[in-house]
Amino acid sequence: MQTFADRLIDSVRKKGNPCIVGLDPRIDLMPDFIRSGRETPSRENFRAIVSDFHELVLDTVADLVPAVKPQLAFYEQYGLGGMEAFENTVKAARSRGLLVIADGKRNDISSTAEAYATAFLSATDFEADSLTVTPYLGRDSLAPFAEACAKHAKGLFVVLKSSNPGSRDFQDQPLAGTGRPLYEAIAAIISDLGKNMLGESGYSSIGAVVGATFPEDGRRLRALMPQAIILVPGYGAQGGSAQSAAACFHENGLGAVVSSSRGITYGFSDRGISRKAFVTSVRDNTLRMIDEIVKATSAPTPVS
Repeated sequence: MQTFADRLIDSVRKKGNPCIVGLDPRIDLMPDFIRSGRETPSRENFRAIVSDFHELVLDTVADLVPAVKPQLAFYEQYGLGGMEAFENTVKAARSRGLLVIADGKRNDISSTAEAYATAFLSATDFEADSLTVTPYLGRDSLAPFAEACAKHAKGLFVVLKSSNPGSRDFQDQPLAGTGRPLYEAIAAIISDLGKNMLGESGYSSIGAVVGATFPEDGRRLRALMPQAIILVPGYGAQGGSAQSAAACFHENGLGAVVSSSRGITYGFSDRGISRKAFVTSVRDNTLRMIDEIVKATSAPTPVS
């Protein structure tokens, strides 16, 4: 079975860009035509609104990008209806040939980590192609996820240097004896966990999350983890530019993927926008992102 890393690199090559559309359901920000007639809060309305919204987004971007990144917290806030919508969204994305990165930032002690890995990286209702996780419970907490990736040909993105300003509070703390920031020590663990999961592309299915808002750190981490695919949040609404995101790429335009959520799906000013105008907005926002990222990273020419 082809590794996750190879599937992702192949999809990036075929689409000719490394752009990921984030799916963050916020019913209060969605167009009126999606919510009309379903204003009463209920499990069924939450499921229907969120599912329909993302079906429309997926139809609009499926031919443009290699993957989507649903953010679990935004689904969970709507209870069972939200999680049913997450299930629908994942299946809809995969049926359109898109890879799915479940952005859950899960982790716990090893037995609980194993349960999280089973939930999102095996054949369950919530099966995705990859999952984001946190590393702060230690290497043993990451091992069950790595094992699930190897068993089921899935991927992992370990939060390493996040895009928020407060990431400095913990992730940049110098380690006693070396003076290196904590994130560099975690980078070494990511590289070690991933060394036995290399695909034909030369990349590992164990990758890292590095925010576009810290380009110098991204450049250093790119050098420290030459075989890891880096998921780059923070572009657009969070203040990161295409040029800063480019620090996480190799010179051949591979090795990283860049995500944008609000700037794609909520980049309109009037909730009374028509269905046609909304589709145009989502597509134009996606194409604008692709243009900026491709120019900044020298992304590979699409493979037919």
